[in-house]
Amino acid sequence: MNNKKIATIIFALCLIGFFFLPYISLGPFGSISGFDMVTGPGGKTGDTEALIMKYLFMLIPLSGIMLLIGAVNNGNYFLGRGLWALLPLLVLVYYIVRIFMEAGGIDSPGIGDIVKMFSYGFWATLGVSLALAFYWPKGK
Repeated sequence: MNNKKIATIIFALCLIGFFFLPYISLGPFGSISGFDMVTGPGGKTGDTEALIMKYLFMLIPLSGIMLLIGAVNNGNYFLGRGLWALLPLLVLVYYIVRIFMEAGGIDSPGIGDIVKMFSYGFWATLGVSLALAFYWPKGK
């Protein structure tokens, strides 16, 4: 196994593991992980946007699993490595933009307040997603 596969395997395992860390900090009330967002009651009341976010967040560990399987399978990725490497980043960027837009845009609350809302699991997942998006192992 070469270093290129090992890096993809490590990134994929981190992507899966970080999904279970806190994504949103609720101060003294606790925190919400990516897993809690997927298994929570969102979308059951007919809120289509919450249901869409629930399914989008499922793509993060699914991408990690598909990258892991593809790296172990001699670089044979179902639907290509590029798709699975970019999906987590696209989901997180969409979530940041959506939170910012729902918060009222530029006037209310500041971007600093929104950034403080995200916890270390979110930032770790974003970092691994960026690494996956920009790390392209060359073929033989």
